[in-house]
Amino acid sequence: MPKVKIICPTCEKNGIIEVPDDKMKTNLRGLLAINIVEGIICSHSFIAYIDKNFVIRDYFVADFNVELPEITQFEKVQVSVPKEILNIDLIRLNITATLLTYILKSIFSKQKVVLILDQEYLYTHITNFFNYITQDTFKTDISLMTEECYKNKKKLYKDSMVFECSKIINNVNHLINSKKLFVEKIIVNKFLTENDLGFSYIVLKNEIQKAYELSKIIVDLINECKKKNETINTLKISTQLEKTYYIKINTIYLKFLIDIVESYFGAVVPSISDSFLKI
Repeated sequence: MPKVKIICPTCEKNGIIEVPDDKMKTNLRGLLAINIVEGIICSHSFIAYIDKNFVIRDYFVADFNVELPEITQFEKVQVSVPKEILNIDLIRLNITATLLTYILKSIFSKQKVVLILDQEYLYTHITNFFNYITQDTFKTDISLMTEECYKNKKKLYKDSMVFECSKIINNVNHLINSKKLFVEKIIVNKFLTENDLGFSYIVLKNEIQKAYELSKIIVDLINECKKKNETINTLKISTQLEKTYYIKINTIYLKFLIDIVESYFGAVVPSISDSFLKI
């Protein structure tokens, strides 16, 4: 069995693990996600993403036990986008799991984004990728530029989230806190570990649409309660979502939706005292 060197993203201790050939063969069109539990490398647990050449593409420290709500209306079968317009191979090779998580958080928070990338041939594919996965939902403002270009125009982007690979160059209002990106990480993990490469970006698009539509329901509910001079609370929000889509929303996902309601839609959510929302 091939051996791969693993480095803990938290403490940087390293070790060697063996990756079964049969597991990699079933993931030729995607990334193999290996769950590194406590005690294998160090005292931390995390996810390692390995490509078909047994190269580590990224690491994630996250609680993947949090479930995303399943809504059949959003599980659409959509037409694949031609490879010359949207090459998912290039996207996965050049946008790490961590970077994609940061970008999604920025989009959900209605923040402008700057990606520093010297490979200009990727610009069209990356632009098409984000335009597609946010189509008819969240509006995006993503600029791609070389490092030299950014240095020359740095002052123009002081209010933008700026990323280079997985590194945060400018974190507006301390928006990114990697310890709190529970749902964003799960969405990205679902995209990266989908074996059918041609379907993976559709999976991602559907999750983004789901977040957008559920957030809009909350916004509409807040506005309706305001007109009727009624109070709004988490129970009323959960009940409305359950009534609309026959689902139950866990507390972490509800907190994720409320963050979108406040930061993207600009709706004022009354002070909520429920301790479980203070994540």
